[in-house]
Amino acid sequence: MYKLSKIIGQAASLALCLLVMSVQAADDFPGVKKLMTSEEYKSSGLEKLSEQELAELNKWLIRYTAKDALVISKTVESVREESNTAIESNILGTFTGWDGSTVFRLANGQVWKQRKLASKRRWRTNLEAPKVIIDKNLLGYFQLTVVGPDKTTKVKRIR
Repeated sequence: MYKLSKIIGQAASLALCLLVMSVQAADDFPGVKKLMTSEEYKSSGLEKLSEQELAELNKWLIRYTAKDALVISKTVESVREESNTAIESNILGTFTGWDGSTVFRLANGQVWKQRKLASKRRWRTNLEAPKVIIDKNLLGYFQLTVVGPDKTTKVKRIR
């Protein structure tokens, strides 16, 4: 359930960004004539085009750019997903929660610590080797979630 809601949120964000980009592209596109210097425009031979031909070229550029934006955003998103792949492991031994400066030693050998910004966040529990998921939040910072109670705190990797 945790991963599904995260994936749905990311897909919705991407769809909204693409919609905004395509609307802005059509409204904000100044046209090839304004994008080029007068020398570039003249040397490219575009001054020979009629206003209708120039309008068609501008429409094509918007469609082409929007299509490229989709391809680029899919590529960026797949790279982001690879780099944001959640880390799943278990905390070693008995886990009693966090107190603001807790160090988390994981079964995979990684060591994480609560971030300073989370130093006022405290949570008490008593779990034996609970499963945890470490991933990035919307701002790109790491967070650790204890699976089951689904409690989350901000962390940074120290080893």
